Amino acid sequence: MDGLHARAGFGRRTSKLLVIASAVLVIVVITGALLARHYWPFTESAIRKDLASAASARVQFGSFHKQYFPPGCVAENVSFQRDASAPPFITIRRLTISSNLAGLLRHRVGLFRAEGTHVIAAPNEFGRNQVRKQTTIDNFVANDAVLEVSEKNAQPPLRFIFHRFSLQNLNGQGTTTFAAEFDNPEPHGVLKASGQFGPWNSNEPVATPVSGSYSLERADLGVFHSIGGTVSSTGTFNGTLKELGVEGSTHSPEFVVAKTRHGIPLDTRFSALVDATKGDVTLRSVTAHFGKDLIDAHGSIARRQDGHRSAIIDLDCDWGRIEDTFYPFIHTPSSPLAGDVAFQMHVTLPSGHEPFLKKIQLDSTFKIQNAKFTNPQTEIRVSRVSSPPEQDDNQTLADFQGSVTLRGRVAHFSSLSVHDRDAAALLRGNFDLTDHKVNLHGNLKTAASLTKTTHGIKAVFAKAIEPFFKKKPHKTVVPVHIGGTYSHPSFGLDLGS
Repeated sequence: MDGLHARAGFGRRTSKLLVIASAVLVIVVITGALLARHYWPFTESAIRKDLASAASARVQFGSFHKQYFPPGCVAENVSFQRDASAPPFITIRRLTISSNLAGLLRHRVGLFRAEGTHVIAAPNEFGRNQVRKQTTIDNFVANDAVLEVSEKNAQPPLRFIFHRFSLQNLNGQGTTTFAAEFDNPEPHGVLKASGQFGPWNSNEPVATPVSGSYSLERADLGVFHSIGGTVSSTGTFNGTLKELGVEGSTHSPEFVVAKTRHGIPLDTRFSALVDATKGDVTLRSVTAHFGKDLIDAHGSIARRQDGHRSAIIDLDCDWGRIEDTFYPFIHTPSSPLAGDVAFQMHVTLPSGHEPFLKKIQLDSTFKIQNAKFTNPQTEIRVSRVSSPPEQDDNQTLADFQGSVTLRGRVAHFSSLSVHDRDAAALLRGNFDLTDHKVNLHGNLKTAASLTKTTHGIKAVFAKAIEPFFKKKPHKTVVPVHIGGTYSHPSFGLDLGS
């Protein structure tokens, strides 16, 4: 009996404890619910306020749903608008925000996923110092997003399509990591980039440190109208958005000039400084293999005082092949000359849709050695009166040296010297790159009378000026003229001198 009474007493005490515990639990749940209702961070008004503050805009939701397990919310048809009369500059089809209990206490959001995001931005908005909330986002994801950057002068906006975009530790202490894969609009190709930025510079966001690596696959150069082909590139970057150092390489199996449709391989290694807030690029050093030409370059691609963007490049080639230098820019199947070349060149290429040969500006000094004409008619003309059949063709090799400027498709030679072992010509004049017309004047100087040896440079002019030398057989300097076109050149006495 005593045992039965003891068990009954224990059962009553246990029941009382359960009742008390249940009551406490109910009180805690009710209190927690009341506190959560009052302090819950994922209410529609709280989320709208936070988003509006971060973007300095008015935020609207098509619909809003709370979720408690895990803590968070889902908003649909979200729009950000700064001007009531203008369309939204950000729209999000579905926005999901979620966290956990520990995250709530530490002001952390576990996931911020924006699906179907479309952003319209002006270039000057990227450097804007906006209010940043202190809530840390562990994972920010915006796959399949579209970014449109408006252009000046009513040009269509640049459209970036992000297949993947993610950020980790956004607003957190230290650095934020990122990864992106998107369609680059100019030149069009798939660009992948990953790296980190931070700590965030709240006073000057564009001075926030950033570093990482990138790859660009088979971008189409045809978007620039004057050139064609594809380019692939890999590299690394380090610095800030204002001064971003980039080291990398490019590969173009065929770099094509659109006007001629002639292409040649182009490979480069480069070091550049980029101002991403303006789109300006300073080329600190570039080593390029243009066919067989080995070229060192430096320069800039930036907006000038007149508002137009221009590329200004200095090129230095200690050794190359003139046939590779010429080929992309001429319409004929082959270069007019073959031989070793060295040159220094200053090139200005303004932006715009004008033909390449019309807008390019060029100043150059050059030297061509062991040159040989590749045009059969020209070569026959050079060697027609030359050495006997058993002699080697190398007898017709010549050296060229001079300076040239290119403006409006016309090359102006202020001095062009051509010499072989028996003669030299010093010429000046023009060559039109559009119709290939030649207009050169100067003097031909020979080591002996033209009637005694007739090979090499002298053979070019021999027949045309032979009557002159019948009257003056010992004359060694004579004024000459080259006219016609590259395909059908004419050589003769310069009667105007």
